[in-house]
Amino acid sequence: MKKVLLCILGFFIIILQNSIINYLSVFGMTINIVLIYLVIISLYLDELESAIIGAILGLILDSSVGGIFGANALIFFAIAYMVSYIKDKVYKESPIMIFTIILGTTFIYCGISFLLARVLYNVCTFTSIIKILIVPILNSLVGILVYKIFKKPILRLEEE
Repeated sequence: MKKVLLCILGFFIIILQNSIINYLSVFGMTINIVLIYLVIISLYLDELESAIIGAILGLILDSSVGGIFGANALIFFAIAYMVSYIKDKVYKESPIMIFTIILGTTFIYCGISFLLARVLYNVCTFTSIIKILIVPILNSLVGILVYKIFKKPILRLEEE
């Protein structure tokens, strides 16, 4: 039941991302709250659970925004699995650790997205290169804020 609720919440976060967050840009760059959500819940779920939720959310995101179908699903699957794999090796309650994990995963996400756009669409602009550096920092700052606001419900994930 927990996994279903996390998928439903993720679905609503995707709706929020596509309907509001994408229009709130900082110098043409937007945060990815779906990735932040996925990283945070992956810290408290086992590898398979988080990877499946990541793949489902990625497929929903792929079907709602277009582009390369399945790319977000594969990236989210891998990121969720990786974060769940390292969850026992890090101190999850530290804001610095949350910042670092979100920074790294967003860098991976942006880098892979850039490479796919470069290879498949032959798109390479200075702005897209700058996004690889700035968006991870924006995501990490927002991720710390989200974690602090929703810390109690997030910590209950681990208890269940």
